[in-house]
Amino acid sequence: MAAHRDTGPGFSWGVLAAVCFLAAAAPCLADTVIMKSGVVYRSMGPPDRDNTLVYISDGLKRTVVRDSRIERVEPNNAFRGGEKFQLVQPLVTHGGLMPKDVVSVDAGPWDERGRRRFSYIGSRLNKPVRMEQAIIEIGPHVVKFRGVDGFWVGVIETSQIPRDVLSSVLSRVEQKNVAERERVVRFMMDMGWSALARKELDLLVRDFPQADLKERAENARLFITQTEASERRGEVAQSRKAQQYKRAAELLKTFGEKGIPTELQLEARDIERQDQQQHAADQAIEAEVRKLSSGLPLAARKFWKEPVAEVTKALEEAPDAIRDRFAAWRKAKSEPGISDLASFALAMSSYVSGADHATRDLAAAEVIWKARDLIRSFCLAGAPAAGSEHVSALNALPWAGVAGAGEMVDRLELLAAIIELMPPLREEGVADPQKTLHHRVEEADNELTEYAVKLPPEYHPLRSYPAVVVLHSGKGPDSAIDEWAAEAARRGYILIAPQFMAKGERAEYHYTPSEQAAAQLALRDARKRYAIDSDRIFAAGQVIGGNMAWDLALAHPDLFAGAVVISGLPAKYVPKYMAHHDRMPLYYALGDLAPAANEFIYSKYIKPIIVKAWDITYAEHFRRGLEPLPEEISPGFDWMDRRRRDPVPKSFKVNTARVSDDRFYGVVIREFGAGVTTAPEAVEVLGNNLKPATIEMKSSTISNLIRLDVKGITWLDVWLSPKLIDFKRKVDIRINGKPFSRAEKIKLEMEPMLDDLRVRGDRKQLYWHRISTR
Repeated sequence: MAAHRDTGPGFSWGVLAAVCFLAAAAPCLADTVIMKSGVVYRSMGPPDRDNTLVYISDGLKRTVVRDSRIERVEPNNAFRGGEKFQLVQPLVTHGGLMPKDVVSVDAGPWDERGRRRFSYIGSRLNKPVRMEQAIIEIGPHVVKFRGVDGFWVGVIETSQIPRDVLSSVLSRVEQKNVAERERVVRFMMDMGWSALARKELDLLVRDFPQADLKERAENARLFITQTEASERRGEVAQSRKAQQYKRAAELLKTFGEKGIPTELQLEARDIERQDQQQHAADQAIEAEVRKLSSGLPLAARKFWKEPVAEVTKALEEAPDAIRDRFAAWRKAKSEPGISDLASFALAMSSYVSGADHATRDLAAAEVIWKARDLIRSFCLAGAPAAGSEHVSALNALPWAGVAGAGEMVDRLELLAAIIELMPPLREEGVADPQKTLHHRVEEADNELTEYAVKLPPEYHPLRSYPAVVVLHSGKGPDSAIDEWAAEAARRGYILIAPQFMAKGERAEYHYTPSEQAAAQLALRDARKRYAIDSDRIFAAGQVIGGNMAWDLALAHPDLFAGAVVISGLPAKYVPKYMAHHDRMPLYYALGDLAPAANEFIYSKYIKPIIVKAWDITYAEHFRRGLEPLPEEISPGFDWMDRRRRDPVPKSFKVNTARVSDDRFYGVVIREFGAGVTTAPEAVEVLGNNLKPATIEMKSSTISNLIRLDVKGITWLDVWLSPKLIDFKRKVDIRINGKPFSRAEKIKLEMEPMLDDLRVRGDRKQLYWHRISTR
């Protein structure tokens, strides 16, 4: 063992040779678990199994999944050692026992010595237990720490320790020991700190000119260069996936450095060449549209001036978002004899309604554009009565001249296609992704709602973005935005953070209808303002925010594609709504020291629904309490990336015991029966006194049937979707076994669909007709 250098009072190094997690010379046994969704988990050793459950441990947490959701398990060397550094931190308290449960944690920042102030509250304690903690081992994946003047033994992901803290600690190795200095370089390379590793390598060569380092240093520099290039290639792919094409283009220009593998250089050049060709093709479309518009009859030019300006601007700013709309036009261009007017009409109509509804008739294309403008005007008019003139104008359009839109059922299909391709209903102008934006929502019968929004880099209203409704834990919407913003920006997500707590109110979630309404109104308003993909919206939160995220997602499963709950607890209505996880995917993370984490939360609530093969992932952190677990934000996004909402399921079954939980996939409760809803303050902590109403829906496209079995509900509305029934045939609706039909054939109108769009702003879940049971 090499000698160590005293670095001052209370701090010294014990230097060890390079160590693998499990063995010094051979790679550690490890596996990669690849899920059918595409999510990848690393395991230290083969995963454990318990019948159908698979337990994946990486030294920091164990992740539990159902075996049927695993694609394959592959051996790998992900935990092949790497460098470890052990610190000797003088201790005041040498022994003790870890607390059985931890309900609250307050951890200060790590200082340059690898220490921090720390306090926790246990469920059996009246006051916080305070101590100083110190890092005792640093590895490329895991950092170990323990209490200095109180007993605590813990682990944390290395990436969660600030880089400057680790750099400061690592600078205290024996500076005259070349082997130790080399280990520091290797550690930095393992961590992906390329700039720091290169700098440390240069210092090493400078300080040890007599050592035989030159060849090793050159090899290390080459390795760093190649690693950086490989990482940048991954960033290019991620940026393109996040619709951040300018950043991707900038990264592609960085592959000309000496030492970068030829295959990466060729790949980068090939991508650049393809992008240049695509850009030229987009410019050609723009030029062709301009040329065709210049040949329009004089009488038509006035109307088409603004549409042409919109289309050409879109092709300049976000061609990636709209180029597929011109597929039918590109195909028709090669047809002999197609006129310029027909070509122009085809291009302009396909931009608004898509290739399937494009028309070659200029007058019909004009009708389609006017219809889009009237839809927006109706939605912005406010109350339904204010929009009646826009509906009248829509009905008065010369639909007979639009091929395939003579019947109302076909007309609504065309309007639905227009709605899905529209820019946001409320144009926000130039929105700055660098800033956190704030909005106030006032709607009749609801209190004022405020929320914050953070847009991703290169946001454009013609693109479509996933979104996260992220709930704060008492410090306000901006705090939730700040916590989740970095990963959301990297992945191209919009963040929506509602203010659901009253000013001056204690930081707590009370499970009230007004809190639920705050989140729903914020989401509805944001969907109207921003280009949000309604099929990729998630609820997420940590601790108190996790409590609300879990409750919100289960209470409104038709709104979300999934929920990420970090250190949230199942209380009040959640236990009675757990069956909704059949259709509501869940990523749940918790520390094993959280109250009743394993013996109650996991065993009673989480494990049974994983066994059912529902889409549930459980991550349990070792030696962590009920705390925000910020390292779970990135895995949470990785999980969200693979999931989408089913907006119109063919069947579902739900429970509801709160007046605000009144809408499920188009079935809207207008009146509950006596005794089935309970105010949150009267609900027992685990909801044992709840007797919820139930709704079960089954549908059949063959018999054009919707069957509802309801209990505890006296009045409801049923919104009908063309994805469930054929409006050209008689619709059979049965409630509790009894036929409920009022006409041989439903008479369709435009206003119900438009009014539902005006209220909810959900362009992916459109209903064409409403039937009331009263």
